[in-house]
Amino acid sequence: MIGGGIVGAATAYELHRAGVDVVLLEARRLGDGTSGNSTAKVTSLHGLTYRDFDPDTARVYGQANEWGLARVAELASELGIDCALRRKAAYTYAEGASDLSKVEEEVEAARAAGLPASFTTESDLPWEIAGAVRFDDQVEFQPVDYILGLAAELDREHPRVYERTRATAVSGGVVSTDTGFSVRAERVVVATQLPFLDRGLFFARTHIERSYALSLRIRGAVPEGMYLSTESPAHTLRAIPWGGEELLLVGGESHDMTRTKDRGGFAALENWARERFEVQSFEHRWGAHDFIAEDSLPYVGRLTPTSDRVLTATAMRKWGYALGTASAAILAETVQGRHHPWGDTFDSWRRPPLKTLPKALLHNAEDGVAFFGDRLRRGHEVDDLGPGQGRVIRSGVGQKAVHRDGAGVLHAVSARCTHLGCIVRWNEGEASWDCPCHGSRFEPDGTVLAGPATRPLEAREPPKEEPMPPRGVKKGTKRARQYEHVKKSEKQAGRSEQRAEEIAARTVNKEKARSGESRTASRSSVKDISSGKRGGKRSGSGPGGRTREQLYNDAKKLGIAGRSSMNKKQLLAAVNRKKGS
Repeated sequence: MIGGGIVGAATAYELHRAGVDVVLLEARRLGDGTSGNSTAKVTSLHGLTYRDFDPDTARVYGQANEWGLARVAELASELGIDCALRRKAAYTYAEGASDLSKVEEEVEAARAAGLPASFTTESDLPWEIAGAVRFDDQVEFQPVDYILGLAAELDREHPRVYERTRATAVSGGVVSTDTGFSVRAERVVVATQLPFLDRGLFFARTHIERSYALSLRIRGAVPEGMYLSTESPAHTLRAIPWGGEELLLVGGESHDMTRTKDRGGFAALENWARERFEVQSFEHRWGAHDFIAEDSLPYVGRLTPTSDRVLTATAMRKWGYALGTASAAILAETVQGRHHPWGDTFDSWRRPPLKTLPKALLHNAEDGVAFFGDRLRRGHEVDDLGPGQGRVIRSGVGQKAVHRDGAGVLHAVSARCTHLGCIVRWNEGEASWDCPCHGSRFEPDGTVLAGPATRPLEAREPPKEEPMPPRGVKKGTKRARQYEHVKKSEKQAGRSEQRAEEIAARTVNKEKARSGESRTASRSSVKDISSGKRGGKRSGSGPGGRTREQLYNDAKKLGIAGRSSMNKKQLLAAVNRKKGS
């Protein structure tokens, strides 16, 4: 098993229970990906879904989800997994009359598929609704605790779960990893959300949507139900137990990662929450992206059409807990040489309906536009890049992804995603480099956060910054050159960086005042000018007469961990301790 999310853990457990010898590999930590960064609803109600399926597909889709939901609850009880599992009603609601007919159609289609659907105009939301689909006896839980519980069963007799072990290739039944070790297996299941192996072309058969979530403390009662709106972008909410109290989880603001940048992400979600609830505080925030097939069904089965030695499950939309658990049952049967009755409907090489072809062509065309268009974009400077911000800039014939850390220091990596070469984009809300084409994500230093990429972004030399003049002096002017000349002279005379800046700023201010260029500048204090923003860094004398930037650079050279979060005094103490040792 490759991948430690819900599909990987559930499939490994089902196989282990059937007596199959299983090893599970996870690149980071169990549940670190989308499985641990969602709204954690285990439900058969997926927005407005059943009305779009033919009756046979709707029936199988509903059966699979109902079985997956029941299996999660059954295993949590049977194995004694403490995962805050609670039974709740789930709702898809229309706030206005415009979507009411769609809600009514969903109720009828779901009932016809044998699902526990009912129509209601009642809810415990603090606003009126026009109507809603209601499914009773659905589930909410803590997914990471559940996954860890399944993993504990796998490890009960001897270690079978290996975290921080990234699979990098599969060939001839041998799985290569970034640890230098390899695993030989008769069958391999790739459960990495989207297969990191490109031979099945699943990256071209799905599109990506990114969503955001917040937990918050509100004044008044927290709604008991699990809710999803019909609006676009949709919003979802439910109660979550936390530290002996109930917080409210709100999510939404989904957007296509290729077609658009986020519409505001966390900020937009916070605004929506404030409009609907009396918010006391925001406690947590997280995001995730999901892969969606054009016919809205998961792909479960063979990675390639000619062999069943390597299997996969992907494209769970945003409903991977019940669907992923059902997919695990299909995969487990396939590994044991048996055919599952849901297998044909979710077959990874099924023929897609003709009506989905235009959407598939559009999404792949958008990937192409992103691939070539981002290479043609004009480069930008980094002088105005603030702490915590990132930007792709042109570097010769290529591009660099440049990020300024909390200490004001620039870092650069290659802007080319190591999967298929699309140009990454900075995700400011989550401080990561994200690939808009196929969903790979990277830490600011290039470390892989999420596949299908398996290799980090290569380190690059950060761009050199032009010195910034003091506030009120335009870059490239005579006064700016005078400022740098005076500063350089004072530093050569043995002045500290801070003292040289103060003298240079005072000199420029006097000259401006003398020439009548700026009365405001002549009245400015030295502190106003010299402590202004300088390329995203704030200057100022630190402990020992050194700036924080200088202390940070010393700490970086000495390899001191946690330096980005230290203040000046802490950096000085850490540097002195390291030098003393």
